[in-house]
Amino acid sequence: MSTKLNEKQLIAVHLLASGVKASIIAKELAIREETLSRWRQIDEFKEALDDATEVVLREIDETHKNLLISSQNVIREALNNEELDLFKKANLVLRFLSLIKGKDDITQKSSDNLFRYTL
Repeated sequence: MSTKLNEKQLIAVHLLASGVKASIIAKELAIREETLSRWRQIDEFKEALDDATEVVLREIDETHKNLLISSQNVIREALNNEELDLFKKANLVLRFLSLIKGKDDITQKSSDNLFRYTL
């Protein structure tokens, strides 16, 4: 990340990459929204924002993957539990499948965003 940016600009980069609204950032940094808008036109600021956004997207992607793996492990344990009847096991699987239905689209969008930021 560029060292040409001042402390407020670096904070703004991280807040923007995290999805914080410009009006809130301006208020927190005691700057005008127009100042933030001007910063966004600076090449070093744009580059730093792209880098920070890529980091945030990668962290979100990793968190989703870890949650999915944990969920699958819990389901696997439940399915292997001999005390749980077949109806409850089937219900568990059906609920899980209904939750993940269409999630491939989200994963693809996330990957597309990461690809876009690496270009």
